[in-house]
Amino acid sequence: MSNHVHDVLARNTATHSVEGIMVDMPKQGIHVHLNGKSFSNMGNLRLLKISNVQLSNSLDYLSNELRFLKWHEYPLYTLPSTFEPKKLVKLDMSYSNIKYLWKGKKVFEKLKAIKLRYCRNLTMSPDFTMVPNLEKLDLECCTRLIEVHESVGFLNRLTILNLKNCENLVRFPSDVSGLKSLKILDLNGCLKLEKLPENLDGIECLEDLDAGGTAIRQVPSSIAKLTNLRKLSFRGCKGEPSKTYSSILWSLLSPTRNPKYCMGLLLPPLTGLSFLRTLDLSDCNLLEGGIPSDIGSLSSLEELNLSKNQFVSLPDSISQLSKLKVLLMEKCQRLQSLPKLPQEIIFIGAENCTALETMSSAIELSSSQSVALHLFNCFKLVDNQGKENSLAVLLLKHHLQEISNRSTQFHICLPGNEIPECFKNWREGYELQMGLSPNWFNDEFVGFAVFAVISNPSNVNEFEVRCSITVKARSYIFGFAIASFTPMQSDHLWLGYLSLEEINKKHSDQRENLSIASCIHADFIFVGREYNYWDGNTVKRCGIRLVYKGDLEYFEGVEAMEDSILEQNHDVCNASSKVDLMMQTPGILDGTIKNWYNNRMP
Repeated sequence: MSNHVHDVLARNTATHSVEGIMVDMPKQGIHVHLNGKSFSNMGNLRLLKISNVQLSNSLDYLSNELRFLKWHEYPLYTLPSTFEPKKLVKLDMSYSNIKYLWKGKKVFEKLKAIKLRYCRNLTMSPDFTMVPNLEKLDLECCTRLIEVHESVGFLNRLTILNLKNCENLVRFPSDVSGLKSLKILDLNGCLKLEKLPENLDGIECLEDLDAGGTAIRQVPSSIAKLTNLRKLSFRGCKGEPSKTYSSILWSLLSPTRNPKYCMGLLLPPLTGLSFLRTLDLSDCNLLEGGIPSDIGSLSSLEELNLSKNQFVSLPDSISQLSKLKVLLMEKCQRLQSLPKLPQEIIFIGAENCTALETMSSAIELSSSQSVALHLFNCFKLVDNQGKENSLAVLLLKHHLQEISNRSTQFHICLPGNEIPECFKNWREGYELQMGLSPNWFNDEFVGFAVFAVISNPSNVNEFEVRCSITVKARSYIFGFAIASFTPMQSDHLWLGYLSLEEINKKHSDQRENLSIASCIHADFIFVGREYNYWDGNTVKRCGIRLVYKGDLEYFEGVEAMEDSILEQNHDVCNASSKVDLMMQTPGILDGTIKNWYNNRMP
């Protein structure tokens, strides 16, 4: 802060010529004391931006000429009673002690944005009747806020209403028919909010509704009339407590609700949400039949999160979700089977679905560009579908039988520690190498298949397993990535495939260099969330196989073609340089899955 500004604010030397003041002090450091009376002489002040300062006197006056007011850490409970800035456009009093902005009705015709984040003393929003042009209202983490004034429901220019983590909010406007422009409504973490307005259809422009972590028990049927909705979340809405004797006894013994004794969130038919792309119903205690049977009508749905629920099966109509890419079912511990799934799906996350027994429909996932299946700790599935490695190999075989899929990626991880029969070239440990004959790279070659038997790295719950394939002749590293977001209860088998065409997409001019390669070196490493590396003991054994067109019809047990083009000469693999071509899991997962797991419930 300049000496001149300090003199004006601390020594009360301001004049009417002052039109703008900016004092942005760091939270740690020098404490600046301002004389509240210094503002009395600033009748023409139009811009005031202050943060992390202290007042040495009371504040009795602020200029009514202000257009922009930002005062973070405002120390007082209220603004001056004479403060009625008719020209104010933006008001930001975040992290302040403010208890209320104004009482009764005040005219702010030009005010477009109000931001009161983390104002923990705020208990009620003001009356917005005379604030007709408000576009953004941000009250996030106002933890003592109990009520949102009914006038909010008639702000026809409001586009964003953020009430995230207002954990004591119990009253929300019952009539929202006037919110004609609202696009984003965030109620996530409003722990005591029990219901949504019945006339949701009045919010005709709404695109994003997050009601996760609320006490909502039943979703109004009018939600199906939100035809512009793109994202919808009821994550963690466990529904109404059961009235059984055991549940009442449990409630007396435990202050928190146990989902075992909740009836589950009640959902209406969803037909009408034709533009919905993301639906999060995780941890809603959904019982068998709790998922609407018409879920297949969501013709634009790309991501569906059903994790941590209590249903036994999924509705058959889920196969009609023609654009579905990501299906998450983590910790659905009663789920026993999967129906036919959409063919465009690229990720199935079924971690800890311990009752899952069959997933024959997954074998039909044939038209997707890339496919990833996480079946961590699904022991019954492995037992019912054959030997430990046969299910993984079978799924890869069916994936490769479609000619269109020979140009894709594929990976699957499931319980097991046996070496797949189709892999002749394998080694104990985390790396191996094999020599190649001059004709290995011919017109029949379509890609690489790899496997690894892995165990949990110690004291780590989130990690990736990566396989780097180094091919001599201007060596390259082709990598797979698989993210394990749940501890494995025993050894698991990872099986992956990387196509030649996928490689060519990255380096179309390197075909000749590959053709003269004389060896392949593969190694598997564990990469943590913070990119820490662990020792190779976590990978117990690994293998690699060249895949040719002739293998695709009978992938299991066919080794003749591979035998003819491999030479077990391990001394020739002295790669001198590496080019990183790490292939992440399918593109949509980069944002979708990472964000979801980073914010998932413990």
